[in-house]
Amino acid sequence: MSKQGRDTEFELEDVTAVFEKRDDYAEPLTATEVAEQLDCSRRTALDKLHQLQDETDITSKKVGGRSRVWWIPVYV
Repeated sequence: MSKQGRDTEFELEDVTAVFEKRDDYAEPLTATEVAEQLDCSRRTALDKLHQLQDETDITSKKVGGRSRVWWIPVYV
């Protein structure tokens, strides 16, 4: 994972690793949960999640007025 600090730039792989290191790989996460795992701002996590959604198979769904969850689809 990237060295953390004020000027830290997180790589897409850092965000993907948050999903992959969990016991329940299919459980959706919020941007806040990703931010807590990376020790970064929610905005930084959200920007990376949107980028991942554009470039990979990570997907999201609105679950309330302003809430959204993110996950990596599990194909069987």
